[in-house]
Amino acid sequence: MKIQNQPTVKSGGLPSPLRGPSFSQYSQADQAILKDLYDQGDLRENADVGRVLQEYKNSLSGAPRVEGATGYHTYEEMNAALRELAERFPDKAEVVSLGQSGEGREIYALRVGNQDETNSKPGIVITGCHHAREWMTVEVPLHTATNMLENYDSDPASQERVDKTVTWFVPMVNPDGYEFSRTKNSWWRKTRRPIQETGCPNLKGNYGVDPNRNYWDGKPENFELYRPAGDTPCSTADDFGGGKTSDNPKADTYRGPSGGSEPEVQALLNLELNPANNIKGVIDYHSYGDMILYPYGSKELPSDRLEIYRDIGGKINQALGNKFDLMPSSDLYPTSGGSNDLHEANGILGLTLEIGRSFQPPAWEIPKQTAYITPANLVFIDEIKSRFTQA
Repeated sequence: MKIQNQPTVKSGGLPSPLRGPSFSQYSQADQAILKDLYDQGDLRENADVGRVLQEYKNSLSGAPRVEGATGYHTYEEMNAALRELAERFPDKAEVVSLGQSGEGREIYALRVGNQDETNSKPGIVITGCHHAREWMTVEVPLHTATNMLENYDSDPASQERVDKTVTWFVPMVNPDGYEFSRTKNSWWRKTRRPIQETGCPNLKGNYGVDPNRNYWDGKPENFELYRPAGDTPCSTADDFGGGKTSDNPKADTYRGPSGGSEPEVQALLNLELNPANNIKGVIDYHSYGDMILYPYGSKELPSDRLEIYRDIGGKINQALGNKFDLMPSSDLYPTSGGSNDLHEANGILGLTLEIGRSFQPPAWEIPKQTAYITPANLVFIDEIKSRFTQA
């Protein structure tokens, strides 16, 4: 597959599901908004078009809480929920701070399972909320952790997952952005650290970085995963993917002043690349589109690794009723600086699940959606366990 440095726009400027009789119900003004959202990558196939449109309008009107949104966990409520699980299951779970966000909030993980003295148990990381406005992704890691712990005594499979792996659940990678999205601007995507020095005299700073464009581990051989060849520093004219990864500090997809510059990204890299944690697999949750994405965002995956990803991804899709699209992340749109690319470059199996049909479905959908998605996580944990557990 050839990776293009510009997104492909289908005939008519909108994806086919958005054209035809069902699209004609929207006013000319709304059609213009939808066109802009599509061009920005915010409107994609499998979208609930009306809901995405309304979510965007909510942000313009200063009404960040869409219908039913008060049912989503706040930052403090999520932390309390993690602590409660650790208190209920003290020999199986522990709340761990991975570091602090740009505004000083702790980035908490719930570690389920305990590493042995030989560091032989495979480690797994399940994250939510790299992007602030993707509220449902906060709920999925918590639901899966609760499922594993509460079923430990009654379900042999749950017991084996807890006993034979160490799974780190990180519901809020980006707590600053999440709280800003909840209370100020529901369309906000990035972190919230003030960027005063961009490293580019021609580009003034702004607030926040797209954390999923900021991943780099400092290894020279992996630098092109952060900034591909031909993408000139301090120039937005040749931004990779036609702007899907940008040097513009005002862009939603701003990659940051340098690779790995953001404390949220450093917190995850310190967890995932630390040999003591023996991390073998990562699932990052995003919204939306019902997709299972595997590396890379900016180049092709070697055939032997492709076979592994398709095998695991296919099993995950079976757990989801075969309703998801399994594909490389570059098929959604080409990007660089993504988390799963760095995982793969370091020998860690990294997948992204894009869940739901919009960014902020009403909160009454949380129980149904999280119950639907949790089996995918359990399949992934089982796959990592079976592939990496030492005899």
